[in-house]
Amino acid sequence: MKKMVQTLAATMVLAWSHCSGERLTSIIKPSGPVVEIWQESWDNGNARFEFQYYLDAAGAPLKHGYYKEYSRFVNNLLTVEGRYTNGVKTGQWYTRCNPGPLPPVFKNGGFENANFSGWMLDGVEKNRIDLIASDDPQRGQYSAKLTLVDNRVELVRMDPDSYQQERIYNWSFKIDEDFGEEPYWMVINQFHSQPDFPKGETWATYPAFRPPVSISYAEGHARLLVIPLDQVVVTLGSFPVEKGKWFDIYLQIKWSLGDDGYIEMYVDGKPVTRFNGVDYKHYGPNVHNEVGNFLKVGLYRDRRATQVNSVYIDNLTIDDC
Repeated sequence: MKKMVQTLAATMVLAWSHCSGERLTSIIKPSGPVVEIWQESWDNGNARFEFQYYLDAAGAPLKHGYYKEYSRFVNNLLTVEGRYTNGVKTGQWYTRCNPGPLPPVFKNGGFENANFSGWMLDGVEKNRIDLIASDDPQRGQYSAKLTLVDNRVELVRMDPDSYQQERIYNWSFKIDEDFGEEPYWMVINQFHSQPDFPKGETWATYPAFRPPVSISYAEGHARLLVIPLDQVVVTLGSFPVEKGKWFDIYLQIKWSLGDDGYIEMYVDGKPVTRFNGVDYKHYGPNVHNEVGNFLKVGLYRDRRATQVNSVYIDNLTIDDC
């Protein structure tokens, strides 16, 4: 979609136009070319990139002015920003993460194979994990419904070789509108540590660590928690949860034992982690060893809880950053 606003002025002018809720900017150089704005969107409607350009003498587009690229997962989340001058990159450029349409690490994250291929099912012996027809055409044909009777029902994705890597985790989640509250702890997501098997560790000898990163839920609110090796719980942010309504989770994480590790979270495009003066990344350790963590989504709760509850999961992707 191309947008152009023209004006006549003796000096450079910023022209503002409102159309369908969009703010458009064009810059006109006196005695120079008309600079136009090119905008495109991802297939989900989120902004993809936007840049200024003009047509050269041969009619070919030449980038001139600002250039911006955005995440496909969070609308208007900048991934690349800089400037062009007559088709040449100039000045310092900002890059936070590869914004390209990278293929997911696994297929069937949206259950469109009509099965659970590629997933591990945890707790299915005492509980239920079912495929159901999607209630939202934009989410595809199927979603997963997890019904908890005991204390654990989760879908599991192993994430090999994640240590010291930057990952994007993105999925849709819904808590059943008849979900029964109880005064006990519960998590709807956890990134679980695991033994270093090449070093001889086993699950039998591995310490009973709490998950390094998790999302807890209670009474209409969820909290993002990080628990490093010292096992001290730190709350990085919280967000409201409306029962019966889908919400979209976006996590960008660098897994590390050191201070170069970070976690950044958005829900429905709004930041959950706090602004640090530059971005919304919380820096610090977020793994228990160099093996890294694997992903679990669903319900895991205190054994004293007795309510039979259901949650729904769809469109989970894991991407390199």
